[in-house]
Amino acid sequence: MTIPTGSFGINIDPSATGSAAALRLARLADESGLDFAGVQDHLYHPEFLDAWTLISTLTASTGRLTLLPNVANTVLRLPAPLIKAANTLSHLSGGRVALGIGAGASAPAIAAYGGPQYTPGQAVGAFEEALHVMRAMSDPARNDVHFTGEHHHLRGARPGPFPAQPVPLMVGAYGPRMLRITGRLGDGWLPSNGYAPPERIPGMQRVIDDAATAAGRDPRTIQRIYNVMGTITGEGTPASDSNGIVGPPDFWADTLLRYREELGFDSFLFWPVNADSETQAALFAEQVVPQLRTTKQ
Repeated sequence: MTIPTGSFGINIDPSATGSAAALRLARLADESGLDFAGVQDHLYHPEFLDAWTLISTLTASTGRLTLLPNVANTVLRLPAPLIKAANTLSHLSGGRVALGIGAGASAPAIAAYGGPQYTPGQAVGAFEEALHVMRAMSDPARNDVHFTGEHHHLRGARPGPFPAQPVPLMVGAYGPRMLRITGRLGDGWLPSNGYAPPERIPGMQRVIDDAATAAGRDPRTIQRIYNVMGTITGEGTPASDSNGIVGPPDFWADTLLRYREELGFDSFLFWPVNADSETQAALFAEQVVPQLRTTKQ
């Protein structure tokens, strides 16, 4: 895996007005010992840079940081070209790429950008087909790939080149059907606390585990990364994780330790909210993460 168990990451905003800040934040994360960074992939937002172009730039500007779209939508990004792009960047960066993927959050916006306007059920069906396509196009034993689905078709596509290790497919999933797909086909689960709050997590984890077991997979091989949104505050301020995590560094460390021990997450990606991202990233890297790295996994 390009994001090892026990990793810590930071969200990088793709806003065009903050492109210089994005570069500074990636370098700060790289130099301060964070492991990875995620970039939203909502290319239909006019104020957002294209995630893949930004990720490529950030990868070239850092030395050890893994980058991933968080998450790429497989409706506008066709699966065979998408895995080709990910494999290419992994090859060029020495394996510092993971692929966060989802079924697409906004059907009208996707349709406005030229994609099909799927119903929720169609989007999930197309996503499952996309995972099968990406798996096939990542298999060095295959000379060509034929795939006939309801939404995706390949007619002798030639896979390759292949990076030194496969790019992991991390699924942003919330509904039962998407969670089952994650258990059957995903390398990891990548939910956000804004959409999957802590009280919902145990039930969602069980759906993934049961689907993995039914498919003959060991659920322990599926990585669990939690996008945690919130704000790191000064000592002595009120603290809560009821609507995002808000509190001083020790509260953050205690909360993430609890999420690791009780909810089953092995890694965390921090999304600063309502505060300067660079200052928040430095606090996370310097005052929160060291407490968790010294705690037994």
